[in-house]
Amino acid sequence: MKYINKKLTIEKVSVQNIARKYGTPAYCYSLDQLTKNINNFKKNFSSFSPLVCFAVKSNANVNLIREIKKFGLGADVVSKGELMMAIKAGISPQKIVFSGVGKTSNEINYAIDKKILLINAESQSEIKEIARIAKLKKKIVPVGIRINPNTDAKTLNQISTGKKENKFGVNKKVFFELVKYCKNSKNLDLKCLSVHIGSQILDYRPYIKMLAVIDKIIRQSNYNFDFIDLGGGMGISYINDYKKLDYKRYNYAIKKFLKNKK
Repeated sequence: MKYINKKLTIEKVSVQNIARKYGTPAYCYSLDQLTKNINNFKKNFSSFSPLVCFAVKSNANVNLIREIKKFGLGADVVSKGELMMAIKAGISPQKIVFSGVGKTSNEINYAIDKKILLINAESQSEIKEIARIAKLKKKIVPVGIRINPNTDAKTLNQISTGKKENKFGVNKKVFFELVKYCKNSKNLDLKCLSVHIGSQILDYRPYIKMLAVIDKIIRQSNYNFDFIDLGGGMGISYINDYKKLDYKRYNYAIKKFLKNKK
């Protein structure tokens, strides 16, 4: 968005014209900026080409998700409704990850039926519920376990999710117990270690600390994970200093982390 001849515009379209045509309030999205953001992200992490999953909770507009899908992105969902929206937008179930706390039995049941890539569990009770439903369906379900790495993202306490006092994920002791539980289960296929330390992160250093923690945990677990879900939380600047997360430094840290896994 910028001013042209003292008039606020979005992609050279006057906001006043939009208001006159569609009324207010109106939601406007810049496809040009969306394209730049996605291409910039993919370029900065092209060294290992991760599966990038758009967090549907940030915008559940089906038309916008359809555009995102064209870039090969998957979806990260936290409810049955979001999962349905992602599928409606054309995203392949094998590119959909079901995250989030408080999943209901109905939601777990639906996700299993849709054969999505992963269900990331947040607790011991959730893992057991997935196993129970999978057994009834006589299916093997791919799952991830979210660990709380006790890493401070250095943002607002209200949006922190990776410290030990936060309610998200399991601690190291429970994580090891769940890895063992999944190994012994005939209906669970443990594929992923999941982590998410917060939102609105503009400093790469908390991510480096997080990577160091999970690197140690993976070594201690003696388990080969197919996926490491590094969550998101990458922030944007709302003030005039235009501070941006240093993707290059984060990319370098991930490359170093992955090198140790070969």
